[in-house]
Amino acid sequence: MQRGNEGMRSPGLILLMGVLSLGFAGCATSGAASGASATPAANKVHTGAPGPAAAAHAAAAVVKPRDPTLQEIEAGIQVTHIGVTASGGLVDARFRVLDPGKVNTLLGNAANAPALVAGDLPPLMAPHHSLKGGRYAKYQVFVVLYPTMRQAVRSGAAISVAFGPVRIGPVTAQ
Repeated sequence: MQRGNEGMRSPGLILLMGVLSLGFAGCATSGAASGASATPAANKVHTGAPGPAAAAHAAAAVVKPRDPTLQEIEAGIQVTHIGVTASGGLVDARFRVLDPGKVNTLLGNAANAPALVAGDLPPLMAPHHSLKGGRYAKYQVFVVLYPTMRQAVRSGAAISVAFGPVRIGPVTAQ
């Protein structure tokens, strides 16, 4: 009996066919990525200046940062945002450098890595080496993501930030 390869395809050919079919057919997100829309109204091109409602909406979207507190000025660092994200599994903390010299001295010591304190719960510690070797410039904003167990920090909670002996806050979590 003679064995033939009729009906069998090589793996390379199958892979090539799959790539080509994706190339011609597109993928599920190609319409969104290219800006195409299922509704004709969304495809209209607007020409001319935006109306007063659009200008008011754009002005409302710009948020002026709050003035730093006395504690923040003394530490040289401002807490700009504490937010709960990833379905409560992470806390997003953002800090603005006010005085690079003070911040370099403060955060140059690994023991002063920012810890989030929510009431009487154990503090959330910054991930190991999250700020190691940082070089800070005036008005630079840096972000630290803290893993949180059992949603220890919730939106609306009062959070203090401890940088070793320096404590700033409370700041309301969002």
